[in-house]
Amino acid sequence: MRSDTATRRHLVAIAALLSTTVVAACSANPGTVAPLPRSQSASHINPSVQNPTATEFFTGITPNSSLRGIAKGPGGTWFTQPGTNQIGHINASGTVTEFSTLPPGTNPNNIVEGSDGNLWFTEAGDRVGRINTHGGFKDYATGNEAYGPFDIAAGADGNLWFTFRSPSTNAIGRITTSGVVSLFTNGLTPGDPAVHDIATGPDGNVWFTEEFSNKIGKITPSGVITEYSTGISQNANLVDITAGADGNLWFTEFGLGQIGRITPNGHVKEFSAGITPGSNPGVISSANGVVWFIEFGSGRLGKISTHGNTTEYPILGPADSDIVTGPSGYLWITDPGNNGIVRVIE
Repeated sequence: MRSDTATRRHLVAIAALLSTTVVAACSANPGTVAPLPRSQSASHINPSVQNPTATEFFTGITPNSSLRGIAKGPGGTWFTQPGTNQIGHINASGTVTEFSTLPPGTNPNNIVEGSDGNLWFTEAGDRVGRINTHGGFKDYATGNEAYGPFDIAAGADGNLWFTFRSPSTNAIGRITTSGVVSLFTNGLTPGDPAVHDIATGPDGNVWFTEEFSNKIGKITPSGVITEYSTGISQNANLVDITAGADGNLWFTEFGLGQIGRITPNGHVKEFSAGITPGSNPGVISSANGVVWFIEFGSGRLGKISTHGNTTEYPILGPADSDIVTGPSGYLWITDPGNNGIVRVIE
């Protein structure tokens, strides 16, 4: 799902996968498709594994949208467009609808569906925004900070939870669907632990990564924070986190090129076998019983099973992307470099 630093968010966007038919929906003529070039060798591909198919959609997306966060929501998949201050929607067939109701300077970042059926997103500055499926918009101040909310998740308690990250304050935030904000710091590593991504776990708690302090944090619905560091390698630079189909949480170790797994009891295991050295895995999502992640350093899409077996698929080009599982179990990825949305079908 996400960093406010150049090394974190300059991740890769999917355009082509080797050993499969990869097509792009052409914006000039949406009735045609065109093969995309192949940029990587197949040396890291297990030939016994069937590769997924990627299709990129451009039609209906305003130029220079700087596409960022993406989330499953009503009627399809929703995404943010900070470059044009819009929220977009794409259905399973690739039809895009944009909502241009956001004030100038909103700069929407990460997004999630709330328990109220609306889409909630973090904004530049100190605000969290809400938009309904008809484009109705409202936002709420969270802390009067220069940076403030970063990533956001829907909690099992019906509230929205977000990481609050700034030079002066790191906290975990909670906002109710009526807009009441609370910030929690007790139990969080002092200084700048760089709270990062956030996800709801199978235990009903909310889990988050701490990029600089090298810890995984857990916060209960009542705001009690617990941190875990045992079993996490030094200088791992923890970035994204997601709930896996196995009942555990999975996270990326950007600095070491590893994927980590933590149980609800706090037991950690790290996986590096099959991951290209220097791959810098960033954003992560769970789909169809496995965990998917995008590698910044190697330019690949990775897949890891619940047993830790990893497969990589070469893809094209660096970009500031995000990944989510949408309806029908498809993966959807923002591609700001090409101003498109990529759909991946396994």
